[in-house]
Amino acid sequence: SDLSKIMKVNIDDFDEYQGKSVKKITLANDRQVQISLLSQGALWHEFLVPSSATCSNDNLILNFAHTADYYQNPFYLGMSIGRTGGRISKGSFTQGEQLIQLPQNEGANNLHGGPRGFHSYNWSFDTQTKTDSASVTFENSIKAESDGYPGDLKVTITYTLNNLNQVIIQYHGQAFDQPVLFNPTNHVYFNLTGNVDILDHELRLNSHERLAVDQQKLPTGEFKATAGTPFDFSQFKPLASCINGLQDTTEKGLDDVYVVDNEVPAPAAVLRAPTANRQVEIYSARKGLVVFTANSFTADMPLTNGAGHPYQGIALETQTLPDSVHHTNFGNIVLPAHQVVDYQTVYQYSEI
Repeated sequence: SDLSKIMKVNIDDFDEYQGKSVKKITLANDRQVQISLLSQGALWHEFLVPSSATCSNDNLILNFAHTADYYQNPFYLGMSIGRTGGRISKGSFTQGEQLIQLPQNEGANNLHGGPRGFHSYNWSFDTQTKTDSASVTFENSIKAESDGYPGDLKVTITYTLNNLNQVIIQYHGQAFDQPVLFNPTNHVYFNLTGNVDILDHELRLNSHERLAVDQQKLPTGEFKATAGTPFDFSQFKPLASCINGLQDTTEKGLDDVYVVDNEVPAPAAVLRAPTANRQVEIYSARKGLVVFTANSFTADMPLTNGAGHPYQGIALETQTLPDSVHHTNFGNIVLPAHQVVDYQTVYQYSEI
């Protein structure tokens, strides 16, 4: 085989966090697109695309210059999320006859896998190159006593970049002798222009409903139609028009769980920035898509594109609908003993 055609992988020392070396793994395709990942948090650090305007590579996602900065705020930038994305009410659920208590890390609730979620580990990893793709697989065997969830879980998270300018994240979960919960996602924040905010970005969602939530952002079980409301993205719409229509709400922007219409073969979400001629389509077979417009970012966050502020980026998190352990019609996140499950999210970058 012609080795010059093999796609490139670089592994560098990024910095140290909690006494451990953090590695930066960079995958590059033949079209000057690169992504980089950090071993700490199996974190998506960069999504670099060529820019004719600047004759350099622009980063499409928000990030920090130092690992520690990612952990000084509550926003999980770029981090792998698990065992369960979103909130579990009171951090508890019943399995058979047994009431199971999980760690509570947001008031009484469990958020994003608790304090020892996927985001908290420095993962071991392997890389692989092929003629038209390069990938890194992060691996972890998480014991029940380590994160406070029932059952031991083996998990791999594989990021692949190919020559179609697709970034594919594959989550593989394996239960041992007990059932486990598994509802992983990634908390990447997009800003396709590098501008101060994402208000001029346009969004389209393959969704006509969102989950009603209470004051603690826990789902009530009700599905709310989005048609005719600021939450309606059935057609492309600038984020500014939605956010302006939500200024009388507590959130002053989006922090919502959309119900993806999987019966329709379409991307779950398409985010585009007409001023930069860029778009990202997100494909997922799962029913949930959390959309968060960074409404509560704060100035003490030293992001590489400037001090933190509202609407600096937008997170689009594909997952099974959250708190499904309390809502049987939301989807099943219980992985039975000795079973495996795979989930995949595809991010398709293109110029428009």
